[in-house]
Amino acid sequence: MKVTFWLLVAIGAVYVLYTGGVAAYSYFQVKAIVEETLVERAKVDRYERANRVQQDILRKASQSGVPLHERDVSVAEENRTLRVQIRWSYPMFFYKGEAVLSMPLSYDKSFEMAAARYQ
Repeated sequence: MKVTFWLLVAIGAVYVLYTGGVAAYSYFQVKAIVEETLVERAKVDRYERANRVQQDILRKASQSGVPLHERDVSVAEENRTLRVQIRWSYPMFFYKGEAVLSMPLSYDKSFEMAAARYQ
């Protein structure tokens, strides 16, 4: 009985480490997507830059397998600063097909747009 208990504890610990690692990988994927998108869209007219960056982030995230929705991504530009806020959750435990416990993740960063590129 004692061996069974510790075996279940070990399996649970491995599962928690695995899901934590996958959630961390998800965070780094989103970070790379944002940085790549900003490099691509830096020269877009400032009046449509925020909207295009948001749409590109959503498109690339879905291609990468990160489930982001439009309500999860906020991009705003003010005074030559582009602020990207992304909040999503990674499901850790499921019961009957529904996520019972999720790990909340967020990415929030401001990017200074270069004066030469600011149109």
